[in-house]
Amino acid sequence: MSNKFNKLLTIMIFIFIIINLYGFEPKASDFNNSYQYELYRSWLSNEKLDSDFPAGFTSEKIVRSFKNENGHEINVEYDWHDWKITSQREITPFLFYIDDKQKIRPYINFIESFIYRLNCNEKVFITDIVDHDKIILKYKEQTGEKALDLMWEERPIPRIKLQPVELIINADTLGFKFSSDKMSNFIISFPKVYNIKDILSEINEREYVKSEVYFPPILKPEKEEIKSQVKGLTLAEYIKNHFKTPPRRELLHNKIKNIQEFLTLEFPNHSVSNENNVWRLKIDKFEDKLDGDISLEVEIGNDMIDIFPLNDLELNGKQMKLGSDNIDMSSLSETEISVIAHYIPQLIYEHRAIGSKLLNFLLIHDEIASTLVVYSEVRELYETDSYSDILLLLNQYWQDKTMYFGIDNIKKINGTIEFKGFLVAKSPNGSCDLAEIFFHVSKEYKVDIIMMILHPDEGKKR
Repeated sequence: MSNKFNKLLTIMIFIFIIINLYGFEPKASDFNNSYQYELYRSWLSNEKLDSDFPAGFTSEKIVRSFKNENGHEINVEYDWHDWKITSQREITPFLFYIDDKQKIRPYINFIESFIYRLNCNEKVFITDIVDHDKIILKYKEQTGEKALDLMWEERPIPRIKLQPVELIINADTLGFKFSSDKMSNFIISFPKVYNIKDILSEINEREYVKSEVYFPPILKPEKEEIKSQVKGLTLAEYIKNHFKTPPRRELLHNKIKNIQEFLTLEFPNHSVSNENNVWRLKIDKFEDKLDGDISLEVEIGNDMIDIFPLNDLELNGKQMKLGSDNIDMSSLSETEISVIAHYIPQLIYEHRAIGSKLLNFLLIHDEIASTLVVYSEVRELYETDSYSDILLLLNQYWQDKTMYFGIDNIKKINGTIEFKGFLVAKSPNGSCDLAEIFFHVSKEYKVDIIMMILHPDEGKKR
């Protein structure tokens, strides 16, 4: 009986996986780190792709098919571990038979990762993967970094379409020759003195630990650059000018050398304390109503740090307590409370981190249909499929402000769960931008629609 039950359970899990992978579209939570997610978004942003096809999978990878507007098929492999995507490659045709016994598969993985990044929208991802001291890149009689720069300039947009790749074996190198009808041939060679597995391991380590040439430590001139973009603009004017091109999320995992200095710099009005890498940022409430406290859990590795919201909520029946916040959930069932309460700390701390670089760590609400209504002299309405774009936009403008955010209660109305948040951005002179934020929860208990109604402090310019 036990064996039959186990087999039935295995079949049910298998069917569940197939259903979820049919039109598999990765979300931020499907990646093992933010670097891989940004890489995915960069690759996807180069052209409009149809992805409504079944996705194949094994215990180690997912294979996903796309078609572009010309009907050309593009296949991508996502390596995954513990249900998280760890690396991405664009499947490439070859003129030779690939036999794992030849130990050539790791080289194939590298060059398919290279092609994937060559088809990205940002150059930084391909520069991250190439170590010119260990890999020989040739293009148009140029080698190394010059070859890569020239390739990037001349690569076909939106993507390169390759002919089958040739294998070139010399006495001391293993090479691959790439041909395309839209650009000149290029060659990637691996000197045999290097172990490709070591190279791949080093690349994985750089997923967070990126080159300081392109990602320098946080410096004051960066804030000066932000100020120059918003100088002389009211909040309403700034949103109108920049809504279509919001700032990108910044990867900071290897740029922060001292967490105490980082948090003190970003939150000068908060008290900062630490106990066993649990950090607490505290500030007096806004008008004795809205809280601005943030609690964080910090993981410190050899070359990077990661910061997470501390999920230290307490449930007392149908009342949720998070620090000094108390949220009434009395109209929800026990099941609904257990699911929704899990992500409320992240949502609250995400909003309280606006105006600081901490938001880059806590940002999660990326692919959610959202509306922004701005009430100034003229009512303006903006729509986006990414709530994180709104938060990143406000994050840039509210650099010198202190944030307060709270949720009054979470209600169930006519079978639908909804709740409302109140946001205050207080400037050093005491003036405030205010926002009401309405959250709609789907039948799967996930936030699926957000509306922000923003009331800027009238007449205030930066």
